[in-house]
Amino acid sequence: MTTDVQAPAPARASARPPAPDPTDRRTRALTRAVVALCTAAITVEGFDLIVYGVAMPSMLADSHLGLDKTLAGTLGSLVYLGMLIGAVVCGPLADRLGRRRLVLASGVIFTLFTVGCAVAATPWQFGLFRLLAGIGMGGVMPSCIALAKEYAPRGRSALVATIVLAGVPVGGVLAALTAAAWGDSLGWRGLFGVGAALSTLVFVGVYALLPDSRPGAADAPDPRAVPSTASVGNPGTGGSLASGGPTAEAKNLSPARSVLSDGRARTTVLFVVANFAVLLAWYGLNTWLTQLMREMDYPLGSALQFTLVLNLGAVIGSFAIAAVADRIGPRLVTIGSAALSSVAVVGLSLGGNTVVILCLTALAGVGAHSSLTVLNDWVASTYPASIRATALGYVSGFGRAGAIVAPLLGGWILTASLGPTTVFYVFAGAAALSAAALLAIPGRRA
Repeated sequence: MTTDVQAPAPARASARPPAPDPTDRRTRALTRAVVALCTAAITVEGFDLIVYGVAMPSMLADSHLGLDKTLAGTLGSLVYLGMLIGAVVCGPLADRLGRRRLVLASGVIFTLFTVGCAVAATPWQFGLFRLLAGIGMGGVMPSCIALAKEYAPRGRSALVATIVLAGVPVGGVLAALTAAAWGDSLGWRGLFGVGAALSTLVFVGVYALLPDSRPGAADAPDPRAVPSTASVGNPGTGGSLASGGPTAEAKNLSPARSVLSDGRARTTVLFVVANFAVLLAWYGLNTWLTQLMREMDYPLGSALQFTLVLNLGAVIGSFAIAAVADRIGPRLVTIGSAALSSVAVVGLSLGGNTVVILCLTALAGVGAHSSLTVLNDWVASTYPASIRATALGYVSGFGRAGAIVAPLLGGWILTASLGPTTVFYVFAGAAALSAAALLAIPGRRA
């Protein structure tokens, strides 16, 4: 006689919903605070960067300073040379010493030397202080992006990167508004003084409130990682560009060498080329747009409007672009944004109706800045968090050579009497080069 054994009945699901995690609200508040503080730091950096472009007509008119267009272009490039040095040096330091320390140290450096710019008596003094201020600025950006990404909600990293990097054009808007409202009374020295004062206020808040990296963030993989060539077709290696578990050899490499190992070299080089080109276009426009419009016979008030609209377009448009990037991935969005910028800048070279030119200026701002911000998110999503600040620092730093070249090119072209149209063509070509380099990046099409 057999006995049927009844299988135990499945446990009934509890009708009571799980208790809410008491840390959720605190986590969201912390995330907002980190993003806000990083954005504020980038905003004052943007002011101090772009104020040179809006102050340039006043500086050229200052007989005591003795600037011509070639020297003005050279001085304008020095801050970007400093940013290259700062990004390359401070990126690896941030991975080793902590993002917060580097944000604070870099912020103090660029604030102090922006004060120096305001009181400089000669062009060489101004150039030296501008170079040193740039070193601080170059250290702030990769650390802020890496820190904000660590606190970003899953699936919102492109939006967070856009919010943080929107600080650059927001700072540009503030610089243009300050110059339009009080430029005559403040003079170019006063404009730099305003930037230093704003930076002081922001970094006091950063010192008081900004936390460091989340525990364990350096080991968290990114779900949108682009597979490395080392792991494609060889799943047994387990290596990927952004995996949480790189190969044993990669674990023994320094962060500086890791961005070029495990199949990352080609991708890193192409990111650098793309960043070089888009930075040439973006910072070239921010440095020279006001003066170019003056060369095209627009009055100073109208010329300042173009810089204002360029940065407003960058702020507003980049949020819409980031929302698309979070849905479909950064690849197509970044390429399309760079192409949009190229077409819009060609349109600017034609001149004509002020309303049409203002619209094209806004589109140039949307395209150039959006490609820059989403490119940074693409880079951050491509590398593991343990070397993310290093990768961002290298791509931003070596790519910063484009920003160094842009003011020089504008000055040389105008001094050679080739006209503002040629300057616009150069910036449009740079944006097109960025799109081409991004198309060549291998990996999964997001």
